[in-house]
Amino acid sequence: MSNFLVSALSICSLTIPALAYSDDVTMVKSIEQYYETCNKNDSYTMIKYYTSWCQHCKTLAPVYEELGELFTKNANEDDIPINFLEVNCEFFGPTLCTDLPGFPIIELVKPRTHSLNLPQVDLSSMKFYERLWYRIKKWFHDPKWQLDPSRVVRFEGSRNLKSLTNFIDGVRNKDSESRLVEQIFDDSKDCGDELRSQQSLCKAGKEYYSATLSELYQDMDGLRKERLRLERLVKQNMDDPSEDTKDKLKIIRLQLSLMSYTEDQLRSTTGHDEL
Repeated sequence: MSNFLVSALSICSLTIPALAYSDDVTMVKSIEQYYETCNKNDSYTMIKYYTSWCQHCKTLAPVYEELGELFTKNANEDDIPINFLEVNCEFFGPTLCTDLPGFPIIELVKPRTHSLNLPQVDLSSMKFYERLWYRIKKWFHDPKWQLDPSRVVRFEGSRNLKSLTNFIDGVRNKDSESRLVEQIFDDSKDCGDELRSQQSLCKAGKEYYSATLSELYQDMDGLRKERLRLERLVKQNMDDPSEDTKDKLKIIRLQLSLMSYTEDQLRSTTGHDEL
């Protein structure tokens, strides 16, 4: 079967054999379904790329289904939801599975934070055959079928439930912190839009930014001393199991993240590599 025909079939809904055990994992049946899910701005998307002939894929199948069930049942109202997809690469090989190093492959796609870069096309200025050719090309390569590589994190590790769970938690925590840092540095936003679990951290970060970092922005020596102070506080309190200390450490680690963000901004604008 030619690549052209496979691509054409991939666009339509297909009856694809799946290695599925529950309703918590969705089988991808079309390219449009894949990109619509991956490009949501209110959820993560976990993707398993597999083939029916791959023995490791067969071993992973029940683990992946259990993973989907685990995160679906244990989600709380503050969690950004996760969509679990599986892509059969015997059907989507030339489209969704290109450049994969082997099977199975697992990736987690972070929510979209920016609008898709869709081209503006004036069909009225085109001749008939140009409009026809444009629609044909769009049918086989829709402008909406784009996925920013910076949003995709590939899993590398043992394919067991614990490792996959830790992977998801790690990516979500890091992404959540990154979003929080950007929110804190954005003067046009307050902490009212943050999830309840992050509102207190957001407010503490805003206060630290305005009271400390803004004063030290051009003070290289002051920034170094402040980083050392924060790192020393972490070391001094990391063995204390009390909830009060844990809450304080969350704030200190956020302050360190804000410090790193500030240093990155200074490097990009002033070239101070010695920070």
